[in-house]
Amino acid sequence: MPRLLALLLLLGSPAFAGSKGDWFASLYTGEGVELRNDERVFTLFALFNAVGFDQGPVTRKDPVPKVIYHPVRQQVRGRVIGGDPEVRKAADAFFDAHPTALRRYLSYVVGSDMPPFAAGAKAKDLQELKGLEQLLGKAWTGWKLEELMGSVQGDYRKALKAYLSGTDFPIARARALLKVPETTEALIVVNLLDAQDQVRAVQGESGEAFLIVGPSDSPNVEGVIREFARLWVEPAVSRQVGKWAGGVAVLREAQLAGAPEQSLQDYATAAITQAIALRSIEASDASFEAAAARGYFGIKDISRLFDEGKSLDTLVLDAMQKLETRRPAKK
Repeated sequence: MPRLLALLLLLGSPAFAGSKGDWFASLYTGEGVELRNDERVFTLFALFNAVGFDQGPVTRKDPVPKVIYHPVRQQVRGRVIGGDPEVRKAADAFFDAHPTALRRYLSYVVGSDMPPFAAGAKAKDLQELKGLEQLLGKAWTGWKLEELMGSVQGDYRKALKAYLSGTDFPIARARALLKVPETTEALIVVNLLDAQDQVRAVQGESGEAFLIVGPSDSPNVEGVIREFARLWVEPAVSRQVGKWAGGVAVLREAQLAGAPEQSLQDYATAAITQAIALRSIEASDASFEAAAARGYFGIKDISRLFDEGKSLDTLVLDAMQKLETRRPAKK
């Protein structure tokens, strides 16, 4: 999006008109990356928090774990956990009947209508979650979430504004490295109901990248780029990881060094996306070395592979080879 158009959209948005719906108004960076809140994501995570989603930094393990939540998340949890119990029962029943990955839920939600959630996502591969829109509508009404969102608009606006600068160049760099067309829209959605420093990316039904960021002390640009890259890297890794004969030994050594991934696909994806992110934010050599010490071997070499103009599938295979040949056991 040209800078002038982005500026006109910014100046013409409800945020600058002082409208009643200020909490959900979009902002735009200089290069047209949209920054917004999303009622659908808010409602979904209100449901998650109500039924037991408690991920977050643990500051005490014994005698009872103490998890730290963002103040907005703490406020929302108090409202929904103590709210209409019928909504919580409906959520438990739906999640029991649809035990699929959280990202699948997010994909369905970003393809659904805004409140009152008249229709769900249309994508054929998401129809296993058909009916989620009805649960969202029940929560929106039963817990009075529109009123609740309005009460925390200041916190959301503050978090959004933090991403106004510092994101354009890294996203543009990642696009170039991955050869993602500029016509593929990127949206940064703030979600203060998630865990600290969490970023989750899903693609919308038109192919746009929803980059959903949790609370953080400073803008988590590296996390945004890693998740942006994952949308393209993960499918390529899935196609190629079966060809990685030495992968099991590499993963075992990486885990001993500190890499948390439990599968070859997750490990290769994490290493490659981290290489792209560090390259895109122009990280220091020390950052690359620290990542290599944590089990992502040869990560700087992997980041340079993307200058070679090869197909993504070929680059993924080359990256796996770098992970194998650069590990300490090979030196």
